[in-house]
Amino acid sequence: MRLKLCALALVTWASTAAGAPLFPNSVVSNDLDFIRPGDPSAFACVSQTDLGRREMPDKRVDTLFSNDVRVFTAQFRDGTAVELWLHPDLRGADVVEPVAQALGHLPTLMRRQLSHVVIHAGNETAFAEDEGRFFVLYDGNIADRISTRDLQETVFHESVHAAWDVPHASARAWRRAQAEDGAFVTAYAARLPLREDLAETALFAWAMHRTPGRLGRDIEAKLRALVPQRLAYLEALFTSQPLFFRVRDEMPCP
Repeated sequence: MRLKLCALALVTWASTAAGAPLFPNSVVSNDLDFIRPGDPSAFACVSQTDLGRREMPDKRVDTLFSNDVRVFTAQFRDGTAVELWLHPDLRGADVVEPVAQALGHLPTLMRRQLSHVVIHAGNETAFAEDEGRFFVLYDGNIADRISTRDLQETVFHESVHAAWDVPHASARAWRRAQAEDGAFVTAYAARLPLREDLAETALFAWAMHRTPGRLGRDIEAKLRALVPQRLAYLEALFTSQPLFFRVRDEMPCP
């Protein structure tokens, strides 16, 4: 299996000359509004539900567990819920609602597969843990991404890693689609095709699926010419189940 994957990766890399990436990366290298704060959201409410010891991975230190972690539960109108774990170094809770609102823009199936979100004090970039089905944010970076209108896109990107990297990023059909396309949407995806291509491409695909025309006709045409097989793969994933929320009449929170 490893030999087959390596061979397929070589084919993918060898064929990148078929088309240059459109952007350096999906989130911060362009002014595209993939997801807007005013778009329909399944978010209902968020409240603190626990206080205790949690595993809080942090790229700056090796310590895993922290005490006095505040646990907030965000609830959504489609019946899903996602916990947000705040490190005790965070004195306030201002970051909770913006992150919960961003989670409300995810497809229902993606949100259902998330375990939780870890939030630290600091200004590091986000990262995800696919096996644990969670991702990690930092409050300074959250503020930065809000100021540049990129928080929703950041949450979407990391949610793809947490919820869909396993099993899709290494799926035979996805790897075949990469090889057949022979190109990448972003330079970041081209540099790390096994780790980043799914999350990078999915953001473009979701915008085209959910809000056709938002990216602009020229960009959408270039995407269909550059990565048609991966767009088809993601479109099938988006439509395999009712992925976007069905709003309940009643609110799930008091």
